[in-house]
Amino acid sequence: MNNLKYSDETFSFKKCTIKNLEEICKIQEIAFENLDNKELLRRNSREMLEACFYEPHYVLGAFHKEKLVAFAILFDGGKTDENIGKDIGVSEENLSSVINFKLVIVLPEYRGNRLHIKLIYELEKVAIAKGKKLMCATVSPMNVHSSKNFEKAGFIFHSKKMKYSGLERNIYYKELD
Repeated sequence: MNNLKYSDETFSFKKCTIKNLEEICKIQEIAFENLDNKELLRRNSREMLEACFYEPHYVLGAFHKEKLVAFAILFDGGKTDENIGKDIGVSEENLSSVINFKLVIVLPEYRGNRLHIKLIYELEKVAIAKGKKLMCATVSPMNVHSSKNFEKAGFIFHSKKMKYSGLERNIYYKELD
């Protein structure tokens, strides 16, 4: 696959709506088709992805010439077990201040344009605007690129844990200003 490098100005970032659901489902399928190891990523159902378009969640897209080429999701787990804050010992009364960086996928031909890390920074702004104090993420220990991007963005490794029906994940967190 030939990854082309583009100038930062050729990308725009905007909130996705339910109208982008088909594109996002397709991008997820393309990602799985290109994975050497299916444990690197957790497959999200269409229903789960659809739910992420509505408050309190947020889906952000990276567009190149009006084409959706990457997306990332902020997921507010509330007081459920989906809230990664529970995995790092956040108290029950403070769970509402935690938000998860749920998923990021970049189309293979657009990798190398720093879209993953740009999406992290953009969603961090959204999380702060929502009043969140802590952003958490899980990453497969085998997903070196994703781990490096979260670390470059200031996330701190907390621990390793079995999540999502038996997938090993590194848990990262970042305190928000």
